[in-house]
Amino acid sequence: MEALYKKLYEKYTKLKTRKETEIEQLNREQEVKFLTYVSAADELIEHLRNENGKLLEQVAELRSEVASIRSTKDEEYSKHQDLLMEENQKNKELSEEIERLRNLQWVGLCCSSKINKNENGQLSTPGVAQVGRVDTSNASAISMARKRRRHSGPKEKEDVSSQSASGQVVLSRERESAKDLSKETLSSGILVNVQQAECCRRNIDSSGDDINDTCPANCLFQALVEFLVGMKLSAVPEPYGKCISALHQSSGYSFSLTWVNKAAGEEMELLYRVQSLGTFERVAPEWMRDVLMFSTSMCPVFFERVSRVIKLHP
Repeated sequence: MEALYKKLYEKYTKLKTRKETEIEQLNREQEVKFLTYVSAADELIEHLRNENGKLLEQVAELRSEVASIRSTKDEEYSKHQDLLMEENQKNKELSEEIERLRNLQWVGLCCSSKINKNENGQLSTPGVAQVGRVDTSNASAISMARKRRRHSGPKEKEDVSSQSASGQVVLSRERESAKDLSKETLSSGILVNVQQAECCRRNIDSSGDDINDTCPANCLFQALVEFLVGMKLSAVPEPYGKCISALHQSSGYSFSLTWVNKAAGEEMELLYRVQSLGTFERVAPEWMRDVLMFSTSMCPVFFERVSRVIKLHP
């Protein structure tokens, strides 16, 4: 029995030793693997730390770059704001200057037309000037006759009296002819005024010689159209057709509309030409810059588009 116990004990000892060896070997392998994993994790952590540092540096650089770009853009924005204010001020001064020059031109045209009318009135009554010349010549002749009468005899007195009598007869005849001529001129002027509409007649002062041209639109129809379109209208003499010039005073935008002669039975057409875009130089659409031709039935659409542009850019 002792030998059997001894064999069992030896077998138990060997088995125990073998198990301990296997467990130790397994622990060593696990330890090696764990150390390998730890070293790999340390390397990965170090790599990630390095990458994080680089990314932080890039973020800092990008932030500084964004800050510099923002400051540059702010400076450019302030400069552009200043330039815009200067440009608006220049445009305002330019529009005021254009309006002032337009007004001066209008006053000059009114004065020149008034002078031409006065000259035409003086040229249309030559009999009055002749009467004045006859009066002065007769007055000088009478004064010379009086001087001669002082130093001459009764014969010369008779000659002087006969000359003065003949001069008075001629003077009376010329005065009558001048009166007839003035009556004819007045009657012809009345006929011209009768043919015109009441609101389109010329405004004459109480003196009857001065024509009141201070108001640009003496016609109520013209004034009404100016109120409707919001622009000043004036007739422009052109050799190839009737033409009307329109001016928007606050912006300086002006254009002309010319009547184009068509064959009998065809609808009349209008030719649009821009004269000055004024403050609409940068914002005006292409059709405002071009030369257009449209029928008279399209006038409401045309003026509606013009007023739309004026309202969008006051």
